[in-house]
Formats: sequence, C-alpha cells, structure tokens
Amino acid sequence: MTDRITAAEAWLVHLPMPYELVLGPITYKTRDYVVLRLTTASGLTGVAVGYTRHTPLIEALEILVPQIEGLGLEPGEVQRTLKGRFSPGWGSLVRAASLIDIALWDISAKARQQSLEDFMGMRNEPVPLMAVAGYFLEARGKSAVLEEIERFVAEGYTTIKLIIPGHNLDHDLDLIGDINQILPSGVTLAADFHGAFHSVDEAVHYSEGLSDCGLRFIEDAFPSYESDIVSAFARVAGTPAAAGEDVMTPAAHRALLDGGVSYLRADATATGGYTAAMKSIAAAEDAAAWVAPHVWPHIHHPLSHASSRVAMIETIPRYVGADPIVDLLLEDLPIVDGKWSPPRHEGLYLPLDWARVEALASVSRTWAL
Repeated sequence: MTDRITAAEAWLVHLPMPYELVLGPITYKTRDYVVLRLTTASGLTGVAVGYTRHTPLIEALEILVPQIEGLGLEPGEVQRTLKGRFSPGWGSLVRAASLIDIALWDISAKARQQSLEDFMGMRNEPVPLMAVAGYFLEARGKSAVLEEIERFVAEGYTTIKLIIPGHNLDHDLDLIGDINQILPSGVTLAADFHGAFHSVDEAVHYSEGLSDCGLRFIEDAFPSYESDIVSAFARVAGTPAAAGEDVMTPAAHRALLDGGVSYLRADATATGGYTAAMKSIAAAEDAAAWVAPHVWPHIHHPLSHASSRVAMIETIPRYVGADPIVDLLLEDLPIVDGKWSPPRHEGLYLPLDWARVEALASVSRTWAL
C-alpha cells in the first residue's frame, strides 16, 4: 500500500528576546514560531518550522492541512494542487504551504534513509555561514556590537552582515569605520537596511556615501516585494544588491534577478518550501547570481548541496538573543569554524524537543487525515 499522511500537528510558540527587536519600521516583541509535524501511515515523520512574521500562520495551516488528505507524498505535486485550489489567496497561505512542503521533503529523504543534504545533491565542500551583527543596537550601544563582531571573527565567520538604521549617514559611517578597523583581511561586511528608504534617489545617495566601505552587498533598501523599485536601485547602486527573503513565488525571485539583484536572499519557509527554493536557485544559476539563504541554517543547509551558487547561509548565533529557536531544540547550533557541521542524520536535521515545544506553545492543533 502506498504510504500517505495520516496525521498532522502544529504549535505556535512565542519566545522572549532580551530586548524589543526593531528592524526598520518593523517591531517584534517576541520571536513567534510555528512548528509543523506530519506523520505517515508507516510511521515516518516530517517536520518544519517558520517565523509567523506577524501573519496568521497557524490559521493558514488550519485551511491547508485538511486539503492534503489523499494527495500523496510528492512535494511538488502537493504544492501544485494547493496553489491551484487557493490561487486567489496564495499570498495569505504561502508560508503555511512552505511548511507543508518542507515536511514532505523531510519524509521523502527519510523514506530513502538519506540525509536531506544527500537527497538534494552531492556538494561536499562546506558553505560558510554569515553571522548577523547589530541587533538591539539602540539598547546595547556600539561597543557591545563591536565586541560581538570580534567574537564572530574569533569563531571563524568570514562574512558578517550588519543591521544599519539608515537614518543618519554620518552615524552609520562612524559605526562601519570602527568595525572595519577590527575586521581582519578575508572577512567581509554586508549591510541590511530593512526597507529604510522611501525613494530610489534616497537609497542611491545613501549607498554612494557608503561606497568606500567595502561592503559585500546592500540588502533590502526596500521591501523585496517592491521588485520594480528594488531593481531600479540594483541597476545603479555601486554596491551589489541583495533581496528576496519575503516574496511569494520563484517568479518574484526571477524578477529580482532580472532586475540586477546579485545576492538572492531565498527563504524556503516563506516562498513555497524547497520545491520553490530549487526553482529560485535555478533562476540564480541562469542569472549568474549568488544565493544567500535567509537565516534558518537548519532549514537551508540542504540547499547548499543542491547548487554551487549558494555562497553562504545566514545565521544568528544563540548568544545574540535575536533568534531563540535553540530553546525548542535538543542540541545547540552545530557551528564549527564559522560553518554548519550537523551530526549524521536522516531527513532534515532539526532536533526538536517535542516536550518543550508542547509546553511552550500558546496554541496547538491536531488533524487526523
């Protein structure tokens, strides 16, 4: 008998951070995660986790999960069916569909007794991680950020992304100048503005002011879904542009790449799971662009085995406090010399502590299929 999904469970968990997190115009008081687990008739389980990003993610799963009954286990087929059934409201449901897709890929790899990395490809050389600096800058102050970056360097990270307010060029130049004084040769700095600008002219003027800082890329001068504006900036900015973490489809990623984006910030939890991410990576290959997946090395490390265009994977070390996902895991982040080094495993390496997930969840849902 063909295996099939027989049960699903989901949990919404709000985890505290040491300070309120302000990212441009966005404010998070907690980090909010949804965890999904699918179970097959044969006993295989597939898991996924994603940020809610102020969306009704668990409510979206309540709509989609009953729809997967009888659809089988092939991720691409399931996603095509769901997208067809719900195309008018796909923007409201794509994050939920992403979690379903990721969990189905996990099951597919486990059914073959492979790690998801080996299931996706056979790239062997380790891909570097990119650590994010500058969280809680206003609360912590510049000296704490500089100490954080010194720790990143000591731990072997070769690319560091700095969160920059983008409101005062002299302030930002002063911060970057102090950082560049402590960065050794071989370590590069990138900047993330989290949609700080209101016009292309403003963003271009600001980026010109940073042109001598040696930035690897400038990310999210505007929200990624504003593809025309992002492209207009990318075409004329002297520094490579990065974008893409919050768009709905691989077609949106292709539009950004066609518009001149050099670093595609793909996120499998936001744009349609691994099924969509593989299409986005193919688009980056066609454009000779780089892929730098958005956070979640647990989720995104397998993609680095699928393509040599995956240049780095973003991570937020535990001690930073801005991504307390480790509080839901049985193991600390497996980072060695600035690279992701998971233990041997089958399927997706995401060692969730189910007792803690259930204990910390504010909402839980179960489905019999």
